[in-house]
Amino acid sequence: MGRSRFGELEEQVVLALLQLGGESYAVPVAEELEKRAGRDASPATVYMVMRRLEEQGFLESRVGTPDPKRGGRPRRFYRVVEKAVVPALAESRRARLALWEGLEPLLEDS
Repeated sequence: MGRSRFGELEEQVVLALLQLGGESYAVPVAEELEKRAGRDASPATVYMVMRRLEEQGFLESRVGTPDPKRGGRPRRFYRVVEKAVVPALAESRRARLALWEGLEPLLEDS
C-alpha cells in the first residue's frame, strides 16, 4: 500500500464514500462533497482520486451493468476497504487534531 495517511481531497472523498454507505460512483461522491464540505470537485476529479485510492489499496472497484442512459456504458463503483481505510483515517484525524491543539483561541473571534 505504501502510505498510511491521506491528502485533504483523498480524505474527503473517502469520508463522502462512507457517508454514502461505503460504495458509490463519482457523481454522487462529488455531490456529497459539495453538500457536506462545500467543496466543488468535478466527477472527473473525484474519479481520478478514487482510481488513485484503489491503486493504493484503500478502495476496490467493480463495473456495473451497462446503462442505456449512458449510451450502454457501465458505471464503475468504488467500495471502501475498511481494514485499510479505518487506520489511515484515524491517523489522519490524529495528525490534524494535533496541529489544531492550542489554536482554538484563534477561532473564537471568527
